[in-house]
Amino acid sequence: MSVEARVVSNNGLRAVDVAVIAVLLAVGAVLRMFTPPFFGITPNLIIGMYCLAILLLRPSKVGSIIGIGLVAAAVCQLTTKSLIPYLNFVSEPVGAIAVGLMAMIKMDYGFLKYARPFAITFIGTLASGFTYISIFKSLTLFMTVHKNPAFAYLTLVVVVTALANAILATVLYFPLKAALANDR
Repeated sequence: MSVEARVVSNNGLRAVDVAVIAVLLAVGAVLRMFTPPFFGITPNLIIGMYCLAILLLRPSKVGSIIGIGLVAAAVCQLTTKSLIPYLNFVSEPVGAIAVGLMAMIKMDYGFLKYARPFAITFIGTLASGFTYISIFKSLTLFMTVHKNPAFAYLTLVVVVTALANAILATVLYFPLKAALANDR
């Protein structure tokens, strides 16, 4: 069954889809734990892995997409260096929904076909990261913080993470897509 046919007829995630998601999230967690910081920034590669899972499997139900984001948030708790880690339970589903919506857009023409995983993962990571920062900023709004450089630093973390995730997802997307096509 082709991926497009499976997307149209999908009533939920199959067991093999759940296994693919679990493996990708586990890989993201291991990479996050062992990736050395770049100028003090350790990218959250779990985001890149759930973006990749959504791009590969294209779940048709919003509940499945939100579920992937929530499971990713739970996995993030194991490897987090976040200031307020529980915000991931909001930011990761937002990122997953952004990726899920963009994955529905047809971009299988010429260069766009190859830029698609990069662009969608980059934007999905930005959606997740800026959701985190926005909530964090709202929570600290009433604290006495004058010209706190933490928000500029968090923005830098989000952009570096988005770039790292987009590169990683692009490198892995086509080989994994081919491997999954052989399974179907």
